Amino acid sequence: MSAKTGINDLLLNQLIEHFYNGNLNFCLQKDDIDTMNWDFQQAFLDATVNSELLKQYPISGKFASLYLKKIIQNLEPNQEVHDDFYSQLCTTMNNLNQDGFSYRHYLIGNDTNNIVTIKETRNMVVNGTTGLKTWEAALMLSDWALCNPEIFANKNIQELGCGVGFTGITISKLCNVKSLTFTDCHNDVLKTVCENIQINFPHYKQETAHDITMFKDQEKSLSVMMLDWNTIDNLPDNVIPDIVIGADIVYDPSILIPLCNVIKTFCTRNKRLEVYIASVIRNEETFALFLKTLDKMDLEFEKIQLNKSVLIKWDESIDKCLLKINAKLE
Repeated sequence: MSAKTGINDLLLNQLIEHFYNGNLNFCLQKDDIDTMNWDFQQAFLDATVNSELLKQYPISGKFASLYLKKIIQNLEPNQEVHDDFYSQLCTTMNNLNQDGFSYRHYLIGNDTNNIVTIKETRNMVVNGTTGLKTWEAALMLSDWALCNPEIFANKNIQELGCGVGFTGITISKLCNVKSLTFTDCHNDVLKTVCENIQINFPHYKQETAHDITMFKDQEKSLSVMMLDWNTIDNLPDNVIPDIVIGADIVYDPSILIPLCNVIKTFCTRNKRLEVYIASVIRNEETFALFLKTLDKMDLEFEKIQLNKSVLIKWDESIDKCLLKINAKLE
């Protein structure tokens, strides 16, 4: 409890985290509501809907309206409700994101001063691609990377199937990489990745050359490029990463051979290459076929144990696997 304001800081932080995490699954007890006075409500509003970040990059209007309604319904019988709750509710109800896109603000370590902002959709498939939302394996891989930043420090990273860019952006911001190249095979995805890089690295200088969009400052460079796994022969010879990453890219039997060909190509170019692939296992046969295909291509792998989310929340109950892959030693 804060001595200056009498605000229940623990409850306040929990409600703020729920809001940012898109979580409506909370229950307020009578004792909780009794502490949610005007100052408490003001502090909550300032940290969420009134913050400059959320004004510039608003979250899903549908979720925000549901969340504010739930808070108001709990408060009305017991507390005077801050006027801004009602005005913000009207605003969110008029902003229900008709195009399906909104902004998600991912708290790193539950710290509102350490946020990765991503433009994305909650729809599974948009315009023929699944790459316009952040999937659970991306959260899982990012969390593991943040717990092992020394692996990525001062390295050149290549991401396969980057989607909206959450994993690559998080690692780029917080793991002191030298460079990171985001790759995907869908133009809408690549356009959205560029937008998300601009949001999270606003001071980086942007330039485009040879169909590659680059964002640079004095310390690191981020690149966005098209990469179709079926046309790996078109990959420039000078693309030689130290580390390759991928999240939720093992989901379709038809892409397993092309994916393994890409990994094999990079391993051929760099004998010391390390590849980290995070998967949610939705189909055991597909995942087993991926492991079999790796073995056939003389790629060895080991499973890295993942138990609990640490700095980024992800669903610990999922059937999951994080693989470290590299070329078999001769």
